[in-house]
Amino acid sequence: MAHLYLLAFGGNTHTGGSSTDPVVEIWECTLAFSAAGDGYDDQGTCDIMAAALTEWFSLDDTHISETEELAYVKWNEYSLVTGRQVTDPTIQTLVSQRGGSGANSLPVSMTYRISIDDGTRNPRHRGGFFPPRTGYGVQDDGRCSPAHVAGMLSSAKSLIDALNAVSTPKVGIWSRADKEVHTATRIRVGDVPDNISTRRNHLRETYQSDSI
Repeated sequence: MAHLYLLAFGGNTHTGGSSTDPVVEIWECTLAFSAAGDGYDDQGTCDIMAAALTEWFSLDDTHISETEELAYVKWNEYSLVTGRQVTDPTIQTLVSQRGGSGANSLPVSMTYRISIDDGTRNPRHRGGFFPPRTGYGVQDDGRCSPAHVAGMLSSAKSLIDALNAVSTPKVGIWSRADKEVHTATRIRVGDVPDNISTRRNHLRETYQSDSI
């Protein structure tokens, strides 16, 4: 039976590019990995993966705003059956890296999706993640420029290649229904900006109202 490993990485959204600027939001992304056995959840592997993520995060082509901070990387084994963490205690590497693109006035939730799949049409074989707030402008037609998309795809592919080269576990898509991790063979980035729609942790909405 295959074993499931999850790489979780996240941090803070600041109001500006300085570490002293207030934190207005927190974010986290995850990637699933599959391996034939256990025992790959070690601190050394986590440190190497953290280095790969730190480099990707800082690249201009990744187009993550300098308001975003990568603060931690976690690398742990999980149960394919229950989805609960097996590793105890949690393995984590603390880092401090800002995004490589300039600050902007885009919404905190604006981003793009890095999609991965195994080339099939099965929805359980598709996955991906949303990087935190982007640092690029959008064209008048509402799309990202071809140059921006090419850069984001190139940097994302380099990240996946670097993570796959670290250890035996390989990047995949975790299907709870199949209780399996399907190995990813394709990566895609689209030209329509996306939105992180999950409920935010810090940026609670403040309402103004009036009678009607």
